[in-house]
Amino acid sequence: MDLSEASALVTGAGRGIGRAVALALGRKGASVTAVSRTAADLDSLLGEIEASGGRGLAFAGDVRDASVTDGAVAAAVDRFGGLQVLVNNAGVGAFANVEDTRDEDWDRIIATNLTAVFRLTRAALPHLMRRGGHVFMISSLAGVNPIAGMAAYCASKAGLDHFSASLMLEVRHRGVKVTTIAPGSVDTSFRGAAPAADTSWMLTPEDIAGTVIDLLEARDAAHLSRLEMRPARPQKR
Repeated sequence: MDLSEASALVTGAGRGIGRAVALALGRKGASVTAVSRTAADLDSLLGEIEASGGRGLAFAGDVRDASVTDGAVAAAVDRFGGLQVLVNNAGVGAFANVEDTRDEDWDRIIATNLTAVFRLTRAALPHLMRRGGHVFMISSLAGVNPIAGMAAYCASKAGLDHFSASLMLEVRHRGVKVTTIAPGSVDTSFRGAAPAADTSWMLTPEDIAGTVIDLLEARDAAHLSRLEMRPARPQKR
């Protein structure tokens, strides 16, 4: 894919992995529609994208709102003339045993990590199919490796993995690639987790962003549908 002519939409773009991906795309010349709940984070991001010579569009809102997912796609297409790259990155979690998990936390996690992805992808597909496109699902190794105290998060990522695989089978003959990226420990803020004393061993958001760029620049005939990423030298337990 020629990224200098591509329009990309990234969710959860205000911080962490999403921000790194949006910046990497912008530096490659892509036109980036950045979606986040926090407008101030988007303003800062767009400043960096434009300073690097890229073009950006901020779309503030919570992806749990169907009007936000539909609106973000419409805004990207209207401003940049189409959509070729979709990065479903927005995600939340909570740390609690099942017996202590509140309905509102379960609903928030499933709505953000799974339902919003479905809605956004559905809205984007007609545009992705028009000129060919690539959908990235930022999942987690937690989707295949259960973690005590994180049942809701693990369930949402397992669901995302299967949704992604099914989508890939549906659209791969229609010019759209679907890639699930499932990282292990990444040095980002994750609500509810105590900050680690030493994070030098972890993956960085830039590691994920670099992988997205690498896959976009791969041969059109090559389709890597799932990629698991782990720190090269994790902490010993």
